[in-house]
Amino acid sequence: MPVIWNREAEDEFVDAANYYDHQDDGLGERFAMHIQAAIARICGNPLMPRCFDDECRKVKADKFPYMIIYYVEGEGIHIASIMHTSRHPNYWKSRLKNG
Repeated sequence: MPVIWNREAEDEFVDAANYYDHQDDGLGERFAMHIQAAIARICGNPLMPRCFDDECRKVKADKFPYMIIYYVEGEGIHIASIMHTSRHPNYWKSRLKNG
């Protein structure tokens, strides 16, 4: 299944990786690896996490306080947000197709 990134989710991913890289050399790369590993788990079984908020699903990244918020539509996995778990929980809702 192809993974389709919302532009803002991509920006969140890059911004977080850059932030972590500035905190400690190589930490941004480790963050990116954990996000990619979580996305690989999603691709392996995209319908496994139960739905919340109607059609969305979420998977936590290991070792970092981030959730991948996504929905499955047609033949694709749509990444809506790479959300820090301390952020307001609904800021990404406007990124959904019906949002």
